[in-house]
Amino acid sequence: KESGSIYLHCDPTASHYLKLLMDGVFGAQCFRNEIVWKRSHAHSDSKQGATHFGRITDSLLFYSKSDKSRWNQLFIPYDEKYIDRDYRRTDPDGRRYRIGDLSGPGGAAKGNPFYEVMGVSRHWRYSKEKMQELIKAGRVIQTRPGAVPQYKRYLDEMPGVPVQSLWDDLPVLNNRAKETLGYPTQKPEALLERVISASSNEGDTVLDPFCGCGTTVQVAQKLNRRWIGIDITHLAIGLIKTRLDD
Repeated sequence: KESGSIYLHCDPTASHYLKLLMDGVFGAQCFRNEIVWKRSHAHSDSKQGATHFGRITDSLLFYSKSDKSRWNQLFIPYDEKYIDRDYRRTDPDGRRYRIGDLSGPGGAAKGNPFYEVMGVSRHWRYSKEKMQELIKAGRVIQTRPGAVPQYKRYLDEMPGVPVQSLWDDLPVLNNRAKETLGYPTQKPEALLERVISASSNEGDTVLDPFCGCGTTVQVAQKLNRRWIGIDITHLAIGLIKTRLDD
């Protein structure tokens, strides 16, 4: 489908070869990202005395069929240190906010209007009518008489930090994790949830042609997607059936 995307998971020993293969099959112009996923905290393949840095990341090569492909921007919560530093002001009702610049970047050269707000005249980023609406809504603050008016940006209105191509915030799958099944290539549900949420909507179809223990299938079901899972081994299919029944 024109709305389709594909994610290929691999490790750094093969990702450069597979990138060339994927470019040949799908077209280099359809490449979107090489996502680096921090899959482990421990250096399980780096024994004592190894002469290399610990290998704790894998790659996901992300391609989209066209500019019409599904894309949902994802966000992660702000770091508490960032919140304490930047959203240190609160309204009487407890809403946290930060203040931002209302000046028009580039001034007159960029066509920004010039007028007076709270005794301060300069070029502003909003029209006079829009500025009055913001003032009426309580979104403009003057920290002291004569100070440049600032915009109140509330924390509860901000979606968070956009997800980038380095995924080092996902939970590590180890033998203490509740979702661990003992399947050798099992991926954490959070990894597949991010992939499926970013590149599909409810009712869309998700295909995993090497579905293993069925993490993609389970997450697709949970997110109200249609799904197709394929695997060659009866062990995998039996495990998936049990997992879905549970």
